[in-house]
Amino acid sequence: METPPKAEKCGPFIQYVLDELNCNVNLHDEERIESKEDLKKFSGHQGGLYLFYMKPDPQSDLRYPVYVGVTKQSFKERFQRHASSGVIQNVWEKGFPKDVCELSLYAYCTHYHGSTAKRIKSILLDTFDFALKTGRDTIDTSEIYPAKWTKYNLQFPWDELKKIADEEDEEEKKRGAIPAEKGGPFIRFLLDELNCNIDLYDKEEIRDADDVKKFPANYGGLYLLYMKPASESDLRYPIYVGVANQSFKERFLRHTEDKFNGILHKIWSGQFTGLGVYAVCTHHQGPAARTIKKLLLDSFDFPLKRNRRGRMRRELDTSEQLPAEYVKDNYNIPWEEYLERVTAQA
Repeated sequence: METPPKAEKCGPFIQYVLDELNCNVNLHDEERIESKEDLKKFSGHQGGLYLFYMKPDPQSDLRYPVYVGVTKQSFKERFQRHASSGVIQNVWEKGFPKDVCELSLYAYCTHYHGSTAKRIKSILLDTFDFALKTGRDTIDTSEIYPAKWTKYNLQFPWDELKKIADEEDEEEKKRGAIPAEKGGPFIRFLLDELNCNIDLYDKEEIRDADDVKKFPANYGGLYLLYMKPASESDLRYPIYVGVANQSFKERFLRHTEDKFNGILHKIWSGQFTGLGVYAVCTHHQGPAARTIKKLLLDSFDFPLKRNRRGRMRRELDTSEQLPAEYVKDNYNIPWEEYLERVTAQA
């Protein structure tokens, strides 16, 4: 193996590293970047660590990384600049890569930002030769090293990467949010105060995709997914809160299909065995729904809501549930202020 190895030859290993960092490498993996219109799909309010790579067609498993960067701007803004003068312009207008035909450009956008993103970028640049970082006008597609082989034959700073991951975990712990499953009684109290019909589907476990068909197909809004040991049980362990911009039925179907972020897919794949999953669909939509979601995410740690570095918890904390009155008296949750805001937004 050459030193440093060409990034395009190590595509499987680089994807493996991103997987280890819990990055959603499949988010835009079948979406070519071929026009300025294609740039609109990228986040307009979030930036961070990103990689450009090339592959022969959307369904191909061949990925040739060519560039790694970090942006303080949103991904959409930065990519628009790349289209005017940068990586994307090189591909669109300057014929990169030379002598290699029928490759299109794609992007990984990660949740890492700030100093953490810069450290990961530095590790990748110190380890690999990215063609559009080192000025090469072509890429070597003669062979791709398997991830496992690369792992055993490449000196890669796993200790430094683990340190970055551990530091992110410590930052999350400092937030001190209550595990949502412990706060189940208070969350139910809050939904009652918001006049939500929390009993509508409370005894109807979601066991498969057919069970999703019962949910409303003509409107969406704020929803919670929770688990309990039996349909008649009063124990409810909230695991996820979200807002469906489409209908609840459409959103829940996506949760059954998405292998990376699909909550129902994860539950049915064996996450948190021994408990059934249920849903609360509320009438709150738009700004009101987002306000309630923000209060819940600021106050509680939902096990299947990814943290800043993309991790989900692997275990539920079912050791105890805190009474609603105890949470009201002992935690500084501004629920009354938020109820007023929701009322004003309704």
